[in-house]
Amino acid sequence: MGQTQLLLAVLGLLLLGIAISVGVQMFQANAVEQTRNAIMNDLGNFAGRARAYFWKPAHLGGGEKSFNGVTIRMLYPMTENPNARYYVETANDDECTIVGVGKIVSGEDSIRIRIRVTERRNIIEVIN
Repeated sequence: MGQTQLLLAVLGLLLLGIAISVGVQMFQANAVEQTRNAIMNDLGNFAGRARAYFWKPAHLGGGEKSFNGVTIRMLYPMTENPNARYYVETANDDECTIVGVGKIVSGEDSIRIRIRVTERRNIIEVIN
């Protein structure tokens, strides 16, 4: 009877270890997904502000149908928030590209999401 109880105790500890490992992995995956969603939400907000800059006349501080000169400080007072650090990658007449670099590491690299803003639409690209 003693060997059976010892075997059941070892088996129980093994199952408990596996359950804890799976739970930690699920928690980390959920944190990464929530961060990606938050960054996409922030980038969508920045895209709307960049588009407002595009349509605003130059005498009111806008781009007058150009994204040239837009900076992240024009779109948001801070360059980072609890989700990520943001910067304008490129800005020309027709298109503005804004990148968010997450503060949570996924795999071996930070989460990176890029949004390309044009006159009429946004294109989101999940880099990592």
